[in-house]
Amino acid sequence: MPTLTTSYVYFGASGAHTRQPRAVTSYGGFTPIPGLNPGGTATLTPGTPFQPGPANPTEPLGPQTLNFAFVNVSGCTEGPLNSFVAATPPPVGTVGTDPINVLYVYVPQGGPGNGGDPGAVIDAFNESSGSLVDNSFVTVSPDPGGALTTEANQEGWVDTASSGYTIKADHPNIGAYSGWPTSPLFDQWVDLTDPNPPTSLINGADLKPAKGQTVYALAFYKNPAPGKLSYEKAPVKDTFDTGLKYVVEKGGKELVENVNPGDLGDPALLVQELKGIQAKLTKIEAEVQQRGKAFIKNVDRPAVGTSAKKRR
Repeated sequence: MPTLTTSYVYFGASGAHTRQPRAVTSYGGFTPIPGLNPGGTATLTPGTPFQPGPANPTEPLGPQTLNFAFVNVSGCTEGPLNSFVAATPPPVGTVGTDPINVLYVYVPQGGPGNGGDPGAVIDAFNESSGSLVDNSFVTVSPDPGGALTTEANQEGWVDTASSGYTIKADHPNIGAYSGWPTSPLFDQWVDLTDPNPPTSLINGADLKPAKGQTVYALAFYKNPAPGKLSYEKAPVKDTFDTGLKYVVEKGGKELVENVNPGDLGDPALLVQELKGIQAKLTKIEAEVQQRGKAFIKNVDRPAVGTSAKKRR
């Protein structure tokens, strides 16, 4: 039976923080909120609907107050489900065979200010696994020597004391996936800077903190849905093309990519296609054997044996 685990955590990075290598814990790289994480797990029934309850807008942490940022549900058949408003739970999902993990994420009230230089505190979050990941995920510009990009990926920090920057999220391979393609895709930037609730969502892959601005943001990624293989006929580009194509549904539309010599896809599909060709050859061979002399007219067939003597 699939298990259910609920975790209450906060993203407490203040300024630069070590991402590479990151000490990933059972809380996915976040820090657990003391007193809110009971031990053990519950079990769920496959095929049943699932939806977590609403979150508290704030939680105490000693003398500090934590603000709600978002709740993430991973493991449902629909893929990752999120909500960025404490009083509104994520959409209803369906229990499959995978464990269901509910992650309530908070941030320190007042944002990441640490009394030092202003800057962008950034990190990468995989919605499909419910965890922070430490792979390189951004490029910074302007950055002639590349030092800012290196610091952003290793320390999750871009100093904005002297200039504003464009921090562009790319598509790292942040975890193997059983479908096609294999790389989790960038979804959106999520700005956690206080005061926000509600958390603000940023369109596009560019985070653009201005000079002197402090930003507290996560780049959200998620695993793509598995590709659906279609046997519709595709234009044959050359003698090596199998004629197969992938049809990947995205947003209700079909995106088609032909399998070419440099990307033959699943080897099992190529074997299946070769078996089909072999079956056709076997059929032709059988027809030839049944026809026997049909390929050479009798008048053109060379005389042998008794017939040859009569022609002399």
